[in-house]
Amino acid sequence: MRLRWNEESKKLLLGLGLFLVLSLALGNLGISFYQNRMRSEYNLLAANMIETVQKAYPQASETELISMLETEELSAEGERILARYGIFMENGSTTFSRQERQITFFRIGMNFFLLGILAVGIGLVLADLQRRQKRIEQLQSYMERLQRGDYRLELEENGDDELSGLRNEVYRLTVLLKETAALAQQRRQALADSVANISHQLKTPLTSMTILLDNLLENEEMDEITRHRFLAEINRQLTGMSWLIATLLKLSRLEAGVAEFERKPVEVQKLVEECLSRLETAAEWKGITLETRLQPGAVLTVDENWTLEALCNIVKNAIEHSPSDSSVQIRASENEVYTEINVLDSGTGIPKEEREKLFQRFYRGSNAAEDSIGIGLALAKEVVEQQHGRIEIESEEGQGTLFSLKFMK
Repeated sequence: MRLRWNEESKKLLLGLGLFLVLSLALGNLGISFYQNRMRSEYNLLAANMIETVQKAYPQASETELISMLETEELSAEGERILARYGIFMENGSTTFSRQERQITFFRIGMNFFLLGILAVGIGLVLADLQRRQKRIEQLQSYMERLQRGDYRLELEENGDDELSGLRNEVYRLTVLLKETAALAQQRRQALADSVANISHQLKTPLTSMTILLDNLLENEEMDEITRHRFLAEINRQLTGMSWLIATLLKLSRLEAGVAEFERKPVEVQKLVEECLSRLETAAEWKGITLETRLQPGAVLTVDENWTLEALCNIVKNAIEHSPSDSSVQIRASENEVYTEINVLDSGTGIPKEEREKLFQRFYRGSNAAEDSIGIGLALAKEVVEQQHGRIEIESEEGQGTLFSLKFMK
């Protein structure tokens, strides 16, 4: 494997080399200085000793004096005399020539030692560089596998070094991007489905109104009763389309997360009374009695307008699914954990297999009214859940349905 040098490794090796070169230079300079000083002191000592001996023994020749300096052995008597003056053999060599050989050997050993440290340091740097490059290649291979969709996290390769941390961050970021891409795809699909559903829901009333208008334009002799009936039907279709578009816009804002909730304490009784006033006409037209049983002082911390919209959709659904001359009950209670609003109708109930689909957009159950669009409950669920609440359904066929709205405190 060919090594690829990086700036960090180059700087490390350069610093190590400069340090060792400087150490060699200073070490050799110090040893040379010490050796020259020892030589000067020895020469001074030898000169003074020869001068003293020559004065005491003029008959001694220079050759005998020089040979005395070159001997490498000290007699026992001479060693005893030196010891009497505090000079012992273990404190130094017998001659400076031996000391010079020892100093030269020390210098060579020091140079080899420092060069060995340099070689070991270079070897360690190269081994670390090779190891890092191998880990980087493994990381590149791992990233390629992630790009191919292999998101397995191999824990046995994880360590406590910076490359393992980088590897885990790459894995986390890749999975996050994958989930983001999947969510974006789901949202695009949901948008496409919504557009298709909206087109389908608007196509029917538009077609109906077009036919009615064509009849009105082409038949100038149409009697007043038929003309009034056609105009009333067109007005009904327009009202339904306006409600559908407004509700879809609200639901889109909720699902996109751009709806703003101004949460503040709201009395449940006030909320229920406002809802019943909006639906009183529809209940009377169908002969439905709206009954309430509310705990006094019960309070919700919610956005009043959005919550009122959700509650009205649920009560409206209960009215539509209750037979004539029956009742819809609205109950409310609270405890230390949550505040609960229950809406109980007198309808035929919801089959078990339909309950999970009930809050899907544009879903119409088997017992849905003919003009039901299937969007009101989806809007109610989004409103409740985005305010830290939940909707629960209890239903038995032939015994009605209970919608329970629980808002956590």
